[in-house]
Amino acid sequence: MTSKNRYKFSFGDKPLTLTTDKDNLFMEEVERVAKEKYEAIKEKLPQADNETIAILMAINSLSTQLSREIEFEKTEKELTELRTKTIVGIQKRAGQSQGGGEER
Repeated sequence: MTSKNRYKFSFGDKPLTLTTDKDNLFMEEVERVAKEKYEAIKEKLPQADNETIAILMAINSLSTQLSREIEFEKTEKELTELRTKTIVGIQKRAGQSQGGGEER
C-alpha cells in the first residue's frame, strides 16, 4: 500500500492541504510551478480573481497535457512502424542467407 503525504501550501491567499503519494521535494516543485503560473496570469489579467486564475491554470495544464499525449501517441506510432520495418528487413536478410543461394 502506498503511503500518503499531506502537503500544505498557499494558492493566492488560500491555504491548501493536498493528500498525495508524491514526496515533499516533488510537491515543492509543483508549488513553485503553480506560483510561477499564477503570477504570470495575474500579471496579464490583474483584474482576475483567484478562482478565475485557477480555472485558467487548469485549462492551460489540460491543454499542455493533451498536446503531449497526442505527440506521445504520434511518437509511439512512428516507433512501432520503425520496429516493424526493422523486423521485416531482418527477416528478409535471414531468408536470403538461409535459402537464397544459387543451385548448382
